[in-house]
Amino acid sequence: MGRNHLFLISAILFFSLVSHSEIRTSMVVQGLSFISPDYESASSKSFAFLGANLKTNPKSDDLFRINLTGMYAMGNSVLSFLNIRETYFSTSFEDKSELHIGRKLHNWSSLDSVWNLGVYQPQFRWNPLAPENQGLTGLFWEKRNQGFAVSLFASPLYIPDQGASFELKDGQFQASNPWFPMPPQNVRFQGQLLPIDYNVDKPEVSEVIFQTQYGAQVRMGEGRGFFANLAGMYKPSNQLALGYKGVLVTTRVRIDVTPKVYYENVYSADFGYRDTWGAAQLSVLYSQPKDPKFDDGFNSPQFDESLSWGPQIFFRYQPFTFFLAYLDTTGGKVKDVGPDADDNRASLSNRFQFRQAALARATYTGVFWNQFRLDSTLQYKFSPSESFRQINFKNAVKLRGPWAFWVDVLLIDTDSEKNSAMEAYKSLDQVWAGVSYDI
Repeated sequence: MGRNHLFLISAILFFSLVSHSEIRTSMVVQGLSFISPDYESASSKSFAFLGANLKTNPKSDDLFRINLTGMYAMGNSVLSFLNIRETYFSTSFEDKSELHIGRKLHNWSSLDSVWNLGVYQPQFRWNPLAPENQGLTGLFWEKRNQGFAVSLFASPLYIPDQGASFELKDGQFQASNPWFPMPPQNVRFQGQLLPIDYNVDKPEVSEVIFQTQYGAQVRMGEGRGFFANLAGMYKPSNQLALGYKGVLVTTRVRIDVTPKVYYENVYSADFGYRDTWGAAQLSVLYSQPKDPKFDDGFNSPQFDESLSWGPQIFFRYQPFTFFLAYLDTTGGKVKDVGPDADDNRASLSNRFQFRQAALARATYTGVFWNQFRLDSTLQYKFSPSESFRQINFKNAVKLRGPWAFWVDVLLIDTDSEKNSAMEAYKSLDQVWAGVSYDI
């Protein structure tokens, strides 16, 4: 067992022991099975996980707040993870303002949050088919006053997306993580098709995390009626740019890959109406990235500006809730330029998993005999232009007491003839089953 995984287990146990009554601590055991007959990404189709969830009671007035999940994958440690969505200190002032310091979730753009685009906030993409928003890290100041609110953010620190882990041995990526999309194994070099050996030049941590970012948001509207959210930010992109250089070594090609941080300007607006029945809104999100600089001889990505928009409708009809949303993005494409760049080959860098999609979601919540609560969600997401269809069916039972059980099913289908980023996940139909116990 590696040092990193011993640290992960120690961190999970430590947070479990130091938690107090306002932090709900749950020990978790869960299993994962891939059920597609075409699945061949790793040596096993089934995996077991042991870990813990820690989350502050949202109604508490604690100075410290946390939202953390840590899991150790037994038998395949590369699947282990520590997902710190939030961990921050918070205090309130008499002028109805609040100050937060740390890693905090915030709804800067509804479009970004609902679709997990990763424009404002970094993403936890350990499982790219079920991403989660993670908070920005820095200093937050918020002030509310009768239908008007303003939020300011500034930070000298930056934490990018947390993607699927990978193993690289002797220049070859290992098929040990089914969620890690394998890069090309061969390349045409000087008229010949040659095998590739990869070398990832990992930057120093200090070169990545010490990046300045700042932003602001204005929100108008009461709990019911018309509302508007306007936001803007200057920040590093949550996805790193990957430059590469090919070198011929006898009968193989060594590809040196260098990750780099690049900046972007981001602006967004949400306009809508809220009432007791639900809400309806229209959102737009504009991103203007700045191309990173690589050394001579490297093939580097050029990022196109993007404009995303889409409506959202949320409707309550107890005990059901319904949600409809649409996303359309113009631009946002990535093109590699350099001595070995090829317009017919996809870039190693990627900003969006998809640019156009629609989703429909229905949720049922019911309490039976005052003994257990059932939460059931069925979601269908699809895109004719990107040629994928995805079904998520989640069911959780919370017993009166410390126990909870859940079963989640995720099905994905793509059209192989289309060049879509979702094609890499077409064989990852999966079933999750788990149990948790509140300490």
